[in-house]
Amino acid sequence: MPRLTTQDRETLSEERRRQILQAAIRVFAQRGYATATIEDVARAAGVSEGTIYNYFRSKEDLLIHIPRHLAAPVFDRLAARFPEVGTSADAERVLIEMGKAMVARVTANIRFVKVFLSALPHLSRQAREEYMRLMPLAAAGMLEAHLRQGMDRGLYRRDLDPAIAARALPGALLMFALSQEVLLVRQMVPYDYDDIIRETVRLFLRGALSERR
Repeated sequence: MPRLTTQDRETLSEERRRQILQAAIRVFAQRGYATATIEDVARAAGVSEGTIYNYFRSKEDLLIHIPRHLAAPVFDRLAARFPEVGTSADAERVLIEMGKAMVARVTANIRFVKVFLSALPHLSRQAREEYMRLMPLAAAGMLEAHLRQGMDRGLYRRDLDPAIAARALPGALLMFALSQEVLLVRQMVPYDYDDIIRETVRLFLRGALSERR
């Protein structure tokens, strides 16, 4: 049998990690966080409990890594598109794409989202701090970097606060999705997600774009 290269081992490790996270999403959504066990997750993932502990310190550690796992594909695609942004029309198109992908991930995993939101207040301080460290890397940090670059090129206002703005757009879209899917007030906002996303992005950009653009 040929020996695995370092890259092969890293690829297998990342695949196993994704396998465990996907199993945890299913288990937590079905059983609830408090009731689910590492043994349940291991069984669903088709691995041993020891294998899970090779990747995550505890059930709590596993839980706080799931949101980044769900969000990363969205923001990886967005990061790849940002270099193409040169005009306001480009920015609107890419950010609408981001919004649709983000809302789709939330709605597709809404049962887990409900479990996560109910568990979050009960996590240890260390776990909450780790969660806050992980998520900005996947979302706001990348969008903030784009806004800073756009300010240097004159695409966005010079007086824009990119740290706040980078959190405002995803936060607004997430709030809409949670209101619609978790708080069960869909009838209060009788619009398709495409309409909600498009209007939210336009509101965001009209306040961020340089007047000359």
